[in-house]
Amino acid sequence: MKRRKSGSIGIVIGDGMLRAAQHVDGRLVSATVPADDNLDNLKKSMRQLLSAAPFSGRDVVLGLEGKSVLVESLVVPPHHAKSIRSFCADRLKGDPLFDSSKAAHGVSSGTAKSEQGRGATLAVLAAINSDRLETIIRTCREMELVVISVEAAPLAAWRAWSGEGVQARFLRSDKGDVVLAGQDDQLLFCRVVPGSISLAELSTTLSRATTLLGAQELDRLEATGLSEADMQILSGDLGMNVSSPQEEMPDAAAAGLAAEGLPLIDFTPPEERVLREKRRVRKMRIGVSGVATALVAAIAIMGQQQLGGLVDEHIALAARVDQIRDTRSQLEALQKEVQVQQANETVINEARPGHNMSTLFQLVSRAATSSISFETIQCEDRPDPSVPIDQRDDGPIRRMLEIQLNGLAANGIAVRDYADVLLSTKAFTDVRVESSERVLLGAGTEGERFRIYARAETR
Repeated sequence: MKRRKSGSIGIVIGDGMLRAAQHVDGRLVSATVPADDNLDNLKKSMRQLLSAAPFSGRDVVLGLEGKSVLVESLVVPPHHAKSIRSFCADRLKGDPLFDSSKAAHGVSSGTAKSEQGRGATLAVLAAINSDRLETIIRTCREMELVVISVEAAPLAAWRAWSGEGVQARFLRSDKGDVVLAGQDDQLLFCRVVPGSISLAELSTTLSRATTLLGAQELDRLEATGLSEADMQILSGDLGMNVSSPQEEMPDAAAAGLAAEGLPLIDFTPPEERVLREKRRVRKMRIGVSGVATALVAAIAIMGQQQLGGLVDEHIALAARVDQIRDTRSQLEALQKEVQVQQANETVINEARPGHNMSTLFQLVSRAATSSISFETIQCEDRPDPSVPIDQRDDGPIRRMLEIQLNGLAANGIAVRDYADVLLSTKAFTDVRVESSERVLLGAGTEGERFRIYARAETR
């Protein structure tokens, strides 16, 4: 009987749903089943999923999406180019859901290449809730599934199909929309939007991604999850060709997980890597034992003349076992070193002084250019709501400075550039443009009315 040729099973674990895909004998098979959001019945749902289609093997690549996953694209200031991981970690410090004590973090960075030279350094930051990740890994162990890697499902969708040059992709599903952009095989920008993204927001997102990648403009957008009629309408609204990929793609995230290739950010726990290596060593030992038994029988049958070659083969296999054992020891040493580095990084972050409020308005005014003018600046100083009230008298506590800037600018690009400059000062933990609209200032002059929200932490 001919053995089926298959790859790993890509499984997407989302809110209230499990999806899977696998390449079997050159075709893509997929399945979808509902799942309990609290993961109490995850094992039962996983069994239903794996029996819902002719999946083959026990190797799985897991992709998480939904409320337990955060994906954010950042522009790395030049003075942070050598400490991108620390820069990204600071973005989530104190976050109630994705702080380092509650979530596993991963970072991927790169620089787009254009005719003008190297562009800005871009980073993709992803975080997965630790409790949810631990529950999923434990369930896979109980089901004796071999976890090859764990990824953020929106990022894995980039591997669903390949392309050349600067590319943009739009993925629509029942749970939300995803905008991806990159160059060749490298993903450099990702935005995840819960629910359906508006046309204006999609257009703005694509324009920002194009600018960050150093491209003049996009002439094509590949989309999945849209009907032919919707793609024609979107083509007219965006002024570019919107089409589906050449390959049929019912679920880009699951197909990307099932595709061959290295994950952009791997969240596989270290202990799972060690367990996987132990399984491999165990299989190798069984193989060596079988070869040794066959070696003895062959010696008796073939005679003394062939003994030398068989002994050499046995020695080579034994050396392979020793090599794997040494590799495992090196892996454990690296894990200990990583733990030490993480502990040092935590101590350094906690020892940083708070923000000096006396310089706050200087930073706001110095960051502005001639194309920015302010109408109102509001500042609210209050205790950090994440600090319990009964602990606020125990000494210096973290406080939140919330700044709201209202004003006029020459255009939307000036507004975004100003927000990026504010964020690069490291005085603020969060800066975002809440609104930006084109207005008529008078005498035929147009401008951009904006509202920017910024948050700083003090002690």
